[in-house]
Amino acid sequence: VTLNPILASDRVSYMAYKWIFDPLIDMDADMKPVGVLAQSWENSPDNRTTTFHLRKGVLWQDGKPFTADDVLFSYHAAMDPAVDALQLRPAFDQVAKVEKVDDYTVRVTWKEPYAPGLAAWVFYIIPEHLYGYARGKGASFNQNPANQAPVGTGPFRLEEWKRGDRLVLTANDHYWRGRPHLDRLILKIIPKGQTQLAAYETGQLDMAALSAEQWDELRTDSAFAAGASIFEYYARQFFYLGWNMDGSNPFFADRRVRQAMTYALDRQGVVESILGGHGAVAAGPFYPMSWSSDPQVKPYPYDPAKASALLDEAGWKLPPGKTIREKEGKPFSFECLVPAEVDMFSRWLEVFQQELKRVGVDMRIRKAEWSVFLDRTHRHQFQAYLSGWGLGDDPDPYSLLDSSQARLLPSGLAVGQNDCSYANPEVDRLIAEEERTFDLQARQTLFWKIERLVAEDQPMTFLFWPTQMVAVKNRFQDVRVSRAGYGMFTWYPSLLDWWVPKELQKP
Repeated sequence: VTLNPILASDRVSYMAYKWIFDPLIDMDADMKPVGVLAQSWENSPDNRTTTFHLRKGVLWQDGKPFTADDVLFSYHAAMDPAVDALQLRPAFDQVAKVEKVDDYTVRVTWKEPYAPGLAAWVFYIIPEHLYGYARGKGASFNQNPANQAPVGTGPFRLEEWKRGDRLVLTANDHYWRGRPHLDRLILKIIPKGQTQLAAYETGQLDMAALSAEQWDELRTDSAFAAGASIFEYYARQFFYLGWNMDGSNPFFADRRVRQAMTYALDRQGVVESILGGHGAVAAGPFYPMSWSSDPQVKPYPYDPAKASALLDEAGWKLPPGKTIREKEGKPFSFECLVPAEVDMFSRWLEVFQQELKRVGVDMRIRKAEWSVFLDRTHRHQFQAYLSGWGLGDDPDPYSLLDSSQARLLPSGLAVGQNDCSYANPEVDRLIAEEERTFDLQARQTLFWKIERLVAEDQPMTFLFWPTQMVAVKNRFQDVRVSRAGYGMFTWYPSLLDWWVPKELQKP
């Protein structure tokens, strides 16, 4: 765990540093950009530059003023190959240069007009004066003591860090937006073997994530409900079965086969029987409650007869007396790779395995440790795999769906995350066009066209959008979840609006 947002790539670090530091901009509950350290911004008429106007009077928690120098410093540190910030750099691929215009103005020049580029600036700024960083000295940056004793511009400051147990943050009296209503945040580390719910019920936590089983049990518990507000919302993540279309297997290069795979699977049945109804069948890669998703694109229904007809049409016939389809003497038998650590994935696959068998397809389940799973999928060494995809702040699907992102580097790893080797020239063209389109309505039209084509092609079987369930002690007021899937905390201002009536405050 590190509290330097340039270096951090794990969820635990994020949940701590996001209250200590501020980003240049952020997303609100409706997935719209809002200014944080940048008070405003505008694009040039040709959309080749974006100019950010920074807030004046913002102070670092040690009293030093925040200026454009801190923005440039943070950007150059993140872009230095010697700095452990690999997870940040792809977001800035289209940036040509970043310049200081004056102490409170920063200008970004793009290599070409790039509509998704603004989302890259949900980028947390760190103080230049604490690091004394010079380009090429990444090792000193990676090991700087300030990574463990952070000084930010954010609403809370670090008071205590007891490793393996808790982080204690206290309100920043000089926060530019005004002092937070809450005096203190305690981020508790839950030991392995203990559930969040158990810690919640014993008073160690004021909020807890709930499993489907816990939710179903507790929502009818009047004593629990009397002291809690319970929220359920769709996460910005979908699960999918990816089909390898690079020609290395005889099955999935044929669109009819991929469509048949989707028709053969009772995804709604899994939502109900395994997810306890806490999810929705997915139709495509765009968040279903967002402007980028076409409401007319519906999930394929469960239709084994349609699946069988498509397989017949594709030449995969069921020989008399046999249970597995064949084509040119080869049986339709394939391996599906799954991370061994995720028991839920294996449960889904066991159901799908039986459903595919009913249409004459044999699927073998191959479990692999997470590191092996990632290596094999990114090298395209699989026939099928089950995984999840988390959405970014912009719906641009370039990394997942553009054919260029399937290319293998000399290392053998894919340049992007198009591990299914999906290639549709029209989808590529539409992605290139939406990336250059700044009008929201026009961009929406392009996304809807992409979604329709992907629904026809089925490069992956889109499985589910899961929901997340959270219980919060009801002494907290103005608790909201994002309608755009950002949950309770990954939008601005979120927790900064929470407050507790005086008579319910703890000493």
